[in-house]
Amino acid sequence: MATKPARNSNYELLRILAMFMIVFIHANMYLFQFVYGSSAVFFNGMVNGICNIGVTCFMLISGYYGMKFDLGKFVRMECMMITYSLVETVLLYVMMPQQMQGAALLEQLVKSLLPFITRKYWFYSCYICLLFFSGYIQKFIEHLKKEEFERLLCLMLVLFSVLPTFCYFELIPDNGKGLVHMIMIYMIGRYIRMYRDVRIPRKAVVLFLALWIVNGISHEIPIQIGGIYHHLCKDNSITNLTMAVILFYLFKGFTLQSGFINRAASNVFAVFALNDTLVLIIMKVLGDNGFHGAEGILGFMMLTGIVAMILIGCLLIGEVRRLLLGRCDRYLGALAERKLMGRIKGWF
Repeated sequence: MATKPARNSNYELLRILAMFMIVFIHANMYLFQFVYGSSAVFFNGMVNGICNIGVTCFMLISGYYGMKFDLGKFVRMECMMITYSLVETVLLYVMMPQQMQGAALLEQLVKSLLPFITRKYWFYSCYICLLFFSGYIQKFIEHLKKEEFERLLCLMLVLFSVLPTFCYFELIPDNGKGLVHMIMIYMIGRYIRMYRDVRIPRKAVVLFLALWIVNGISHEIPIQIGGIYHHLCKDNSITNLTMAVILFYLFKGFTLQSGFINRAASNVFAVFALNDTLVLIIMKVLGDNGFHGAEGILGFMMLTGIVAMILIGCLLIGEVRRLLLGRCDRYLGALAERKLMGRIKGWF
């Protein structure tokens, strides 16, 4: 098994960029409230053409470094996500009380207390499942020859990425927002680490930009036949996957060391948990106060600024939570290790 490398800040910076794209794709639903005129179509295609690669970039990094099950880590993460979920519930109850009543509030509270098994945050649930399976995946990979591993990845790509991209129909009907796609991306990251830990030529940027343009055009001029509405901007499209791999390699090509970036990147799950709600609340506040956008680039820059504020706000919430509850997380994680790990030793 390859030695696990020390984390460089270039990968952590890519994590933060991936989070920025995830926030942007959610905030972009309100683009036409910010940008007037024909330029809105251009900006809509531009954002949708690239921002769906955020989750894939994140998982490529996880695959590159590898994951190993740790009961203490699972407990710490679950405590973290419960906290974020409760913060989200409070925000929704305060800002949108008419929607947080009765059964809706009860459901929100139950999901907040059980974020993993209720799949409140689809990526988090997939990530934890992958954490459980990671040891078995690594053992499986180590028993494959390089050529067998390549054939397996090609088969998975054809079935779960190429076919959904060009044939519309999906064997796993989740647009790539599910465990099968996450395992595939994770394994691609492992393959890069084990067999393709190299640099790619800078001309790959040309391919990246070309795919970005193709994605953007596809989003604005989708295929529409009867009930079929199809474009290339889904998480599992081969164009998005190729763009994510290129971007990963581009970040891999330089070295950066920054404690500040590493610290900020350690709070990215706060972005996963809170960005949707913060987008919703901020857009509601702006709408209630008669906000009006602007023509062209100015309106787009307004939206970009809000996205940046939401990202920074989530990271700050994550940092505050760490300062207040980090010691409690570590205690509960260590307690779970002492009390339970012996009973499940060998499972993972």
